[in-house]
Amino acid sequence: MKINKSIPIMLLIAVTLGFVFGWYMKPIGEHEKWTPDKINLYYNEEQSQVTKVEQPQSFDQILRLIVFEKGGMMSGGNPPLSEEEVNEMKKSAVEYIYNKPISIQINNGDGKIDKIKFTSILFPIDEKWNGAAYIQTTDSSYLYFVSRSRLDFMLKHM
Repeated sequence: MKINKSIPIMLLIAVTLGFVFGWYMKPIGEHEKWTPDKINLYYNEEQSQVTKVEQPQSFDQILRLIVFEKGGMMSGGNPPLSEEEVNEMKKSAVEYIYNKPISIQINNGDGKIDKIKFTSILFPIDEKWNGAAYIQTTDSSYLYFVSRSRLDFMLKHM
C-alpha cells in the first residue's frame, strides 16, 4: 500500500501555521493577572490572612471573585488618602499583598505620565466607597486606582 506524500506534508504545514498564528494573535501582557502573594481580609475590625499554601481553596475563591489583570496604563491623579480614611476602609475590606513591588504608569489627567510602584491593592467593601480600589505605593501612600463592583457579599459568605 502506497501512502500519498502530500498528506503528511499538508498536515505538517497546517500544524505549523496553527502554532504561528496562535502565538502571533496571543495578547501580549494585557491579560496577565496580578496574582497576590497574600490576601488580607478585614471584617468587623478584625484581620485575617489567606495564603495559597495554607488555605488554597479560600485563596482561589477570592481570586475568582476579584480578578485583576495587568494593564500598561492606568488613570489617576487623585490625592493620596489620609490615614483616617485608610483605617475606615480597613474596617471592611479585601487587600491583595505583593512581596515584590509592581510598576505601572499612571496618567494623572493633565498629560503627565508618572511611573508608580505599589505593594498592595485595597478593595473596600462598604457601599460608601462606591466600589473603588486603592493601591498602596512603596512610600505607603494610598492612591485611587479603579472602581469595581460592590464586594460586600463576598466576606459574608466566607
